[in-house]
Amino acid sequence: MTAVRPGSRSTRAFLPRPGAGTTRRFVLLAGVFTAGSLAMLSDLLLLVTDPRNTTGGCALAAGADPKHTSLANYLPLSDPAYRSCVDTYVGRWKLLGLPLLATAAVVALAVVVHLLIPRWKQHRVRTVPLDQAELTEWLTALATRCELPRTPAFMVDQAAPFTANAVALGRFGRYSLRLDLGLVTLYRTDRRAFEATLLHEYAHLRNRDVDLTYLTIALWRVFLVCVVVPFVVVVGWKLLPAVLAPTFHSAPPAPLVRDLGLAAAMVALMHLTTAELLRAREIHADLDAVAHGADPAYWTGQGRRRTAQHRQGPAAAVGRTVRALLRTHPSWEARVAALADASAPVAVRPPQLVLTGVSVAVLGYLLTFTPGLNTYLPTWLDDPGVWPAAVLAAAVAAGSVRRSVVHAPPGAVRPSGLRAGLWFGVGNLLGELVCNQFLGLDWAPRFPEAFLLLLPVAVPAAVLWWTAGCAALSAGLRPGLRRSAAGAATVSVAAAAFAWWYGWWQAAGTSFAAGMPYSSDTALSFLNAGFEPSEQLAPSPTSYVIANLTLIVVILALFRWTVWLSVALWLVPLAIPLLGGVRARVAGVLPGLLCGAAVGAGALVLTQRAHVWIWRDEQPFVPALTIYTGWIFALLLGGAVLAAAAAALLGRGSGAAAAVGGGTAAALGLAVVLVVNATDGCAPALETVRASCGFPAGNGRQLLVLFLPQFLGVAGMASIVAALPFAAAARLRRQAPVVLRRPEAERIPESRLVRRTCGAIGCLALLGLGVVGYTVPGGTGSDPAGSGPDPTITALQRRPVDSLTAGLQVWAWGYFGGRSIMQQYEGALAAADRSVGPDGVVDAVALRNACTDLLDAAGRADAYFPVPVAAEQAAWTAALANSRTQARHCLDTPPPAGPAEIDRFFSALDPQPDPVAAIIDHLLSLSRPTQELLLP
Repeated sequence: MTAVRPGSRSTRAFLPRPGAGTTRRFVLLAGVFTAGSLAMLSDLLLLVTDPRNTTGGCALAAGADPKHTSLANYLPLSDPAYRSCVDTYVGRWKLLGLPLLATAAVVALAVVVHLLIPRWKQHRVRTVPLDQAELTEWLTALATRCELPRTPAFMVDQAAPFTANAVALGRFGRYSLRLDLGLVTLYRTDRRAFEATLLHEYAHLRNRDVDLTYLTIALWRVFLVCVVVPFVVVVGWKLLPAVLAPTFHSAPPAPLVRDLGLAAAMVALMHLTTAELLRAREIHADLDAVAHGADPAYWTGQGRRRTAQHRQGPAAAVGRTVRALLRTHPSWEARVAALADASAPVAVRPPQLVLTGVSVAVLGYLLTFTPGLNTYLPTWLDDPGVWPAAVLAAAVAAGSVRRSVVHAPPGAVRPSGLRAGLWFGVGNLLGELVCNQFLGLDWAPRFPEAFLLLLPVAVPAAVLWWTAGCAALSAGLRPGLRRSAAGAATVSVAAAAFAWWYGWWQAAGTSFAAGMPYSSDTALSFLNAGFEPSEQLAPSPTSYVIANLTLIVVILALFRWTVWLSVALWLVPLAIPLLGGVRARVAGVLPGLLCGAAVGAGALVLTQRAHVWIWRDEQPFVPALTIYTGWIFALLLGGAVLAAAAAALLGRGSGAAAAVGGGTAAALGLAVVLVVNATDGCAPALETVRASCGFPAGNGRQLLVLFLPQFLGVAGMASIVAALPFAAAARLRRQAPVVLRRPEAERIPESRLVRRTCGAIGCLALLGLGVVGYTVPGGTGSDPAGSGPDPTITALQRRPVDSLTAGLQVWAWGYFGGRSIMQQYEGALAAADRSVGPDGVVDAVALRNACTDLLDAAGRADAYFPVPVAAEQAAWTAALANSRTQARHCLDTPPPAGPAEIDRFFSALDPQPDPVAAIIDHLLSLSRPTQELLLP
């Protein structure tokens, strides 16, 4: 065995080496495979289990509008009434059990293919065991030097005398190494090339990516053959009559075309992700080979030789770029560039980020909208795709960005995360365009609402930017428990931020992108709900702005844990330096203090103005207090955004500095506002609600009940996202960071204790705000069911429907249970009437049976969908309430006796004219045109 030169071993071998990240990317690929298989197989099986589209009928009965995309369409899918409807007419086993079994069968088939691939590779060529003792001894010694847990078996491919390749084969620890006969000859003629080739294959074995490669290939092939091809055939079969001979019963062509586009995009995504993952394993195998003594000149020579063979010209360069994305092996130029790049082991490449962004967006969409999953999962998992997508986005994208920052080569500029975040955001946007959640039955997006599609780029980019900033702070910690804890906290908060974003976008963002779902008058009516006419805001530009902003803020704070998300976004970059790392940037703290002080002063001025409006000008109390609260909210949010933007500019685009600045300004401003609210009445010039000191109560708690939770629910993400353009401007200027530091000789030993004390106080203040905002009665976190959309918000987003859709909804409502309930209701009233005999005597048993049946009908109505027509639902609710009261009175008291008492009893039980009969007549008139189309 030839000795390795002392200088040939790369310095990378002595540096801490993070993992290649291929395992996490494989988990993401497997998640996309599983979600895509489940969604497509569910659609295929519905042709057998639900040929009449009963699930769509139940959705229509719940009030869904198939012509539009809206939050109002999705909320009923997790309602018990919808589950009961689907259970009755389809069945849980058909809707969820069979697709899960089919998906499990596809996964099992992929595992079988994975087990057969190495056997096929071994038997398709003529190999014999290596019988050269000297070479076997050399290979064994090299394996020991590379710290392989088990030396592989060595085979020779005698049918390859003119090639010099080696391939690692086998599975689950029982590996073999197949050497081309031409490579064996290099052992004596070119030991440098032979050693580089073997070290590269040993790196695959040491990284345990041989099985990963086979699994990746198996998933891709099984998904293409067993899932995509049948899905495309079935969708194409449904599309042809919808285009060539459309009828009323034909499926709309736009969603079918988009289904075909989604299938094509899934094929491209799976292939590109597979190719990128396999290229990554090759690059890291090269790096490991060089780190264990391989001569980099071997790769340089190969790259120079291949480059000389390339055709010149821009068209040829574009062709090479496209082929490089499709190939499973990197080009020699890419391999040489990776060896020359000191950051290559931890670098995050744009293709990886774009593919990750597309993958998590598609995975979240498929899991959320797969029939059965969103119906039968627990209510706290109303959006089953949100958290899997968020966790994978954090593990793959945020984890990779953090690794690239923490393990950046010494002396190199640490990445800011901006570029990586924008690439990841572009992937999210492409995934959203692939899924087309916002189009409904339309072919193209609406303008100007379509500009909201920039949010899928900006919000994920801001999360990765914040992650990189926190990673830069934790890079100052020594490797060990504290750095790991900082990394776990950073990635966990990033996962929560992604979950908030994906959940909000799927629940409400797509509705806004599809077209404004409500008017300003509707928003104002929402704000005025529950107040007397004299206390309501009058229509005006100011009131419209406040109403729209209030509704947007409430929708942004849909989830109860968003209070803690904002606190965590501000808290983590403040807490990491307390572990012993680098201190938080002055560029973040100083703007936060200045803006917080300005916000506090502005809050005092606004409070004094509110005092004038309420006490001196005697304006209506509730409208004045509402306008005051709106201005306070705008002031606090504007201060947090301004501080974050200034910190991003001064901190050279640091996400941590922006978070510290926004959190400091918000905490300081909120502290002033809360003190002013708590001491209302103590200072005459600042009185708003009370004229004497005391703890706020009644209307004085409006700030805490309505304002604080919603502000904390949106301020964290809003300030970071708004600061993103300023961070980009700062990075483009390449301005040196403004950090005020003393020379080493002038530093005071106690300064570190002072900084940590101030940081700890800031952390405790943020935690206190989180506790107050989360536990305020009536706030975001007080409702146990507050993890999902508010039905009131959902009702506001219901668009007016055309007469045909209204008839479909009414017909479905009656067909799937409404008609039966009303028949039972009317039958119970008729039975009660018949309980009075010809002689005027009431049959007590018959009357009690009728009242029991009436209560049962009212209970069934409560558990069923509301009437799709709002006016008829109000009349139906009033009739049920009256009947329920009278039926309980009937059961609790003796039967009426005497003509007068009987007349009063039945007049109360069944008032005339019969309101339910009027409801039935109106519903029949609405559904009659639809019935003529459905049953010609």
